[in-house]
Amino acid sequence: MKLEELGEIKKILLNTKQGLMNKTDEFRLETRDGLRVFGDEADLAATEINRNLSIRLIERETNLFHKIDRALEKISLGTYGLCEGCEEPLDFYRLKARPVASLCVSCKEEQEERERFYA
Repeated sequence: MKLEELGEIKKILLNTKQGLMNKTDEFRLETRDGLRVFGDEADLAATEINRNLSIRLIERETNLFHKIDRALEKISLGTYGLCEGCEEPLDFYRLKARPVASLCVSCKEEQEERERFYA
């Protein structure tokens, strides 16, 4: 991978990480004072559903945050952009679309097939 391409990917990763940190901080501020809902049972139920959805989204974003850190670490180690399955270089356009990708398309398809089979 060219140095310019690696710099572009690193910038994407850092911008995404900063965005996730901002979202997490906003969520913490919103929920810091606890859940205050006034209304009937339907209002309470709707608020609880929205809160649970927000928590699930934050959990997903936390996983993405860890993947970003891992990708940034791999950049610093010089191992970024290699498939963890077959050790072949990942396509730049794949990494640009999904900078936290750790498997090539073929290995990812095999992984998903195993997950479908054993799920």
